Amino acid sequence: MRRKHAVILLATFCLISCLTVFLISTWVYEDPQGKTRGRHPKYATSSQRVLKIENRDSRERDSIHTPNRHPSIGQQFLEEYCNVPNASVSGEEGEAPPGYQLESVQLLIRHGDRTTQYAIPGLGLEPWNCKLDPDRSPSHPKLPAFIKSVSALNPERLDKPLHMYSAYPQAKVCKYGHLTQQGVVQHLYNGEHLHNVYIKKWKLLLPTWNRSDVLLMTTQMSRTYHSAMAFLYTFLPKFDAANWFMHAVNSLVFCHGGKDCECSSKVMYFRKEASRYAHRTESGEGVARVLKEIAHTFGMTRSQLGSLTHVLDLFNTHLCHKIDLPCGKKTCLKMTQFETLIKHFIENNRMRAEEGIFASYAALEMNPMLSDIVSWMESFASGEDGAHKFVLYSGHDVTVSPLLYALGIPETKWCPYATRVVFELWRASAGGARYVRVLYNGVNVTDQLKFCASSTDGMCPLESFASFIKKGVFQQFGADSYQDACMKMP
Repeated sequence: MRRKHAVILLATFCLISCLTVFLISTWVYEDPQGKTRGRHPKYATSSQRVLKIENRDSRERDSIHTPNRHPSIGQQFLEEYCNVPNASVSGEEGEAPPGYQLESVQLLIRHGDRTTQYAIPGLGLEPWNCKLDPDRSPSHPKLPAFIKSVSALNPERLDKPLHMYSAYPQAKVCKYGHLTQQGVVQHLYNGEHLHNVYIKKWKLLLPTWNRSDVLLMTTQMSRTYHSAMAFLYTFLPKFDAANWFMHAVNSLVFCHGGKDCECSSKVMYFRKEASRYAHRTESGEGVARVLKEIAHTFGMTRSQLGSLTHVLDLFNTHLCHKIDLPCGKKTCLKMTQFETLIKHFIENNRMRAEEGIFASYAALEMNPMLSDIVSWMESFASGEDGAHKFVLYSGHDVTVSPLLYALGIPETKWCPYATRVVFELWRASAGGARYVRVLYNGVNVTDQLKFCASSTDGMCPLESFASFIKKGVFQQFGADSYQDACMKMP
């Protein structure tokens, strides 16, 4: 009998030990709401990176990553799109073959992680905490110093439309479309990575850099302004220097030309593509059924629910933060619904790329911005006074996506939070010819450009880039100028 009791006690001790180890390995952390969740992925091993989504009524549990099986399309999408920040940001920026010298860099960034920007009738915004807290994960070693530095920022260094915003996210309760702490940290890491490449390695900006060396622009949204501040803090040689100014641009695609930004055919291409896109969504049996299910969950009609993009944005902003999916009175949103919607979204975008209507719209929509990029490169190459060594555009997914299409690199998924598109200008030591490199999220995509399929060393002649933007792009419209192309109706 004593032996039996000893065996039982030993088994009980082993069970308690195993449970203790399990609980320690899944130690809690605080999410953006102040709730406690499982161990943060940043501190988890690859086998522990399991993100569980628990609906409030506990009727369904799902995982966006299951290590025991191949990740689903939705799981793969979220891992790329959410772009959870960590210190391992890397890329091929600044990696030119021997014999080239870096002269200037122009960078387009998408804002970092944000709250949902679409209000669904009857469904309030989650009470997220947007106030920065270095003790809340995810964080960055320089976050405390960033908060202190931008708090002392002189408003005279900001365009007037930006004066309405705080220098960094401070709201205890977020509003629609506001940058989160995760979004700030994403760009602190982005800036740190590109600082190591362009400032430390290539000395793009010296400690004595002038105000004319940089041109900084953001759209008039708080999330793009705050993203720019976070990026610049870790990128610039000295953020507190008084020799920079942040411009606020009243255009999501950085068009400064007034009437030159007006283009009748561009509007027609956009409307045509939007109509085809909506038709493919509403005629798809699976996706149409899921959208009706979701509308029913919240007690509304399908038309009240909004577009597929609106619904996916609702999913994305919850799943990127491991926040419970929203619920109606009786049921909650499900991961199976998300999988159906995201598969259709990616397939719809693939068809959009093949049909070419959106590409035609993008070629006209982004030509003013691309013309500016070429112009500043040519100014630097010709040795003009005041030529910029570094230009920053802080924009949106609706800036990045058409830009990639205009270059012949269609994005068929959804550009991740804190995406970066880089245009590098290089000078060959022998002969002094200028070359361009284009990189998307750290990957050199120069060989994929419409006008540089035969580039060598991953470099494209500046003349080829300029010729395409100024004239070659309009051949598809049977025109030889932007103004002429804008008069050619589809």
